[in-house]
Amino acid sequence: MKDKAYQIATAEHRCCCCEVEITPGGDFYSTVCFLDEEFARRTYCASCWAPGDDTADDSDSPGTGKSTVPRPANIFAYWRTRRPEDADADAVKIRFDPQVVLEFFRGLGNEAAGQDAGSREAREEGSGEPDGQSGPSESQRRDLRFVLSLLLMRKKILLLDGTMVRAGYEWLLFHERLESDRTYEIANPDLSEGELEQVRDAIGELLQMQV
Repeated sequence: MKDKAYQIATAEHRCCCCEVEITPGGDFYSTVCFLDEEFARRTYCASCWAPGDDTADDSDSPGTGKSTVPRPANIFAYWRTRRPEDADADAVKIRFDPQVVLEFFRGLGNEAAGQDAGSREAREEGSGEPDGQSGPSESQRRDLRFVLSLLLMRKKILLLDGTMVRAGYEWLLFHERLESDRTYEIANPDLSEGELEQVRDAIGELLQMQV
């Protein structure tokens, strides 16, 4: 997409924390975060990755014990992957991973259908982000949430409960199949077929995933 927020540079095979290069065939963590008004993908070696909010044990990293590196703010999704054995080979997109896609979807927040247009633009209800913290605009979130919800519905991760019309939008009502108490109200931004394809392609690039 032409929107700056959907552009993302290919992450280097170098840990953004300790700056150690990931060796060919080595495992690492790839993350999608939001920095300087655009999405960015950052790489962490297994030794530096802290899966908790502050610090946490990294049991998958042999001989490292506890990682003391804080997990960065504004991470929308992360996954463990491996650098190709051929150092010059292009990164291979992973197969569709429902858990990674669901985590990205959850991280974008749950806009309430009862919110009026003014308050929707002023804040992102249910996103879990403090007021004033940088992040995607509400229109960007709305497009991503809608397309992600369709992908997750296709995989039966989200189940459709119904639709309604309110505040000038059609709303899709979902709940998670495995955690039925998690419910979502997703606005339909009325994207054209071309725009839907652009958002889906952007999601594939962000997550390095076949969607």
